[in-house]
Amino acid sequence: MGTRSLTKIIEVHRDENYISKKALTTMYRQYDGYMSGHGKDLAEWLEPFAVVNGISMGETHKVANGADCLAAQMFAHFKDGAGGIYLYHPDAHDCGEEYIYYIYVEGSDIKVKVTYWDNEVVFLGTAKEFLTKTKELCQE
Repeated sequence: MGTRSLTKIIEVHRDENYISKKALTTMYRQYDGYMSGHGKDLAEWLEPFAVVNGISMGETHKVANGADCLAAQMFAHFKDGAGGIYLYHPDAHDCGEEYIYYIYVEGSDIKVKVTYWDNEVVFLGTAKEFLTKTKELCQE
């Protein structure tokens, strides 16, 4: 049986009095959804990204032109044929998942939150911090 997971890209906007969070998409992964599997894969993929507003000529690092662009690139990276990875509605939940990965994009900042299926928070921080945590877990 596979360890299922959901990965949600969430766009965050903030002003003086209000914070809005908009789920853009949900990626369902049928197997290897645990933190040292999909979580590590996701963090390794996310870590070098810079989120920008407009692409400069001669860009030399990995960029996403906003949260929508990051979401599209996520599917392009992880989907490699039939099965395994599926595009679900942004509000999808209760899909048999054990882990939910939330990728919060606020301006140029990317944060990762991981919860168990019951909403218990397992991790909150940057992709780089997540890689450090999974490295520690693998050594235990």
